Amino acid sequence: MIPLFLVAQSTMFDFGKKNDPKSLITFGIVVGVAILFIALANMVSGNGPNGVKGSLPSDFSRRKFRKEGFKIGLTKDQLKLLEGFIKSYSVRRPYDLLKNSRTLNNTLGRALRDLGHMEAPPSVVEARKLELYRIKQLLERLEPEETLMQSTKDLSLSQRITIEKDKDKRFNSIITANLKEFYCVKVPTNSYGEQIRWNKGTKISVSLWTQKGEEVHFISKLLGYNSVKKITSILLGHSKRVSRSNLRRYRRKKLQRPVNVYPIRVIERMEGRRIKKEAVVDKNLGRSGTMIDLSAGGCALTTTKPLKKGDICKLVFEPEQGNPVNTFGKVVDIKMQSRIRASLHIMFTRASTKNLNRINEFVYDFQ
Repeated sequence: MIPLFLVAQSTMFDFGKKNDPKSLITFGIVVGVAILFIALANMVSGNGPNGVKGSLPSDFSRRKFRKEGFKIGLTKDQLKLLEGFIKSYSVRRPYDLLKNSRTLNNTLGRALRDLGHMEAPPSVVEARKLELYRIKQLLERLEPEETLMQSTKDLSLSQRITIEKDKDKRFNSIITANLKEFYCVKVPTNSYGEQIRWNKGTKISVSLWTQKGEEVHFISKLLGYNSVKKITSILLGHSKRVSRSNLRRYRRKKLQRPVNVYPIRVIERMEGRRIKKEAVVDKNLGRSGTMIDLSAGGCALTTTKPLKKGDICKLVFEPEQGNPVNTFGKVVDIKMQSRIRASLHIMFTRASTKNLNRINEFVYDFQ
C-alpha cells in the first residue's frame, strides 16, 4: 500500500507536468483526503487542533495512581474522573490530585466551571458536581494530625469561641490577644448587657470549631482581668490539655444569614387495618433565626424559639443572596446562650443533589 503523502507528492509532480484542469481536480481531492486523514489521526492520538498532544506525563503510571487512590478510599469512578482531568488539563503533578493540594483545588475548580457548559440533563450535571465535591471532602479529611490544633497557643486573634463555668450557661466570646504566658478573651455579657465575671483562679471551659471542622475543648485557669485594645478581657492561662471531638466529615463556613425553621409533625391515620404515618411541615409554627455556620452535613443557628433535641425540621435559607436552599434536619444539640436565645446544632437528614451542591459551592468557593 502506497503511503498517502507519497500519493500526494506524485500527483503534484504529475500536475506540474500536465498542468490541465483534470489534474487540478484530482490534486485537490487527494489533498483534501490527506488533510482529513491527518485530522482523524490527531483525534485518535489525542492531539488538539494545534497538534499539541493532550497526553499523560511521561513519568505517570496509571497503575500506581489507581493503587494509591484505592488506598486512601477513592472509588474507581472517582479515579477515572481524576485521570481524565490529568489529560484534559495537562496536570503536571498528577499525584498531587491525591492530596488536599493547590493542584487539586485548581483542577476541581476548572472542572466545575466546565460543567456549566456541559450539554447534558441537569440531573447528570448536578450528580457530576456532587462527585467532585465528594472527592475534595474525602481528601480534606485525610490531612495529617499534626496540622490540627495542639494547644491554646494556636488560637488566632478574633477567633470566635464559647466559654462556660462548671457546665453552666455558655457564652459567646472572641480571642482579643494571644501572648507567651496567657491569652485573652472578651468578657461575655448576659441578655441585659451586664458583664459576666468570675473569681480569680476559676477554671473556665473554652470550646470552638476550627476551620477544618474540628471541635476542640480545653480548660484554662482565670488569671485576672484587663483592657486589651479598649476591650475588657479575661486573662486565661495557656493549656496543652486539648480534647477534641471527632473531625467533622464536612468543612464548615461561618455566615450570618436569615433562616426559617419549620417543625415537622408526624400524623397517624388508619388505612384499613394499618396505621400509616405521614410527615407534615407545620408552616404555622415556623420561626426565624440566624444561621451562623454551614456545611454539607449540617448547620448551627441561633433563635429565640428553639426546638427540642431530637426534633425534625425543615430549613429554608440562602447561603448567598439569590441562592435558595431547602433541607431537612434533626436537632442534635441545644445550648442556651441567654435566658431567651439558644443555639441549635442541626444534622441534615435529607437534601436534594442540587441543594447539596449549592451548599458546597458556598463552602468551598472554587469559583
